[in-house]
Amino acid sequence: MFFDMGPLEVLAIAVIAVVVLGPEKLPRAVQEVAAVLRRLRALSQTAQTEIRKELGPEFSHLNLQDLTPRGLTRKAVSGTEKTLGLSDLAKTVDLNGLLAEDTSRPTFTKTMK
Repeated sequence: MFFDMGPLEVLAIAVIAVVVLGPEKLPRAVQEVAAVLRRLRALSQTAQTEIRKELGPEFSHLNLQDLTPRGLTRKAVSGTEKTLGLSDLAKTVDLNGLLAEDTSRPTFTKTMK
């Protein structure tokens, strides 16, 4: 339902809020919580838009929800991990090649005495 909470938990939170805040302050508190949630949702949408823009059109099919730990676990368990699009990302970034070309890093070798 709402953050994996059932209707009974939501009802319990509502009753506790009425008791703690009272009926006079409760409408204002609900408005403030709703405003914070709207700002968080807008921030999340902006971040997702920026990520998609930076990744470019070749990763437009990539679902950002699949990159969460829960999404990755669900894909791994269901056996559909190939639909994540991560193999495309791995093909475009060759870390071994980048590390081999990097000559600015000091190399450590074992010397024999």
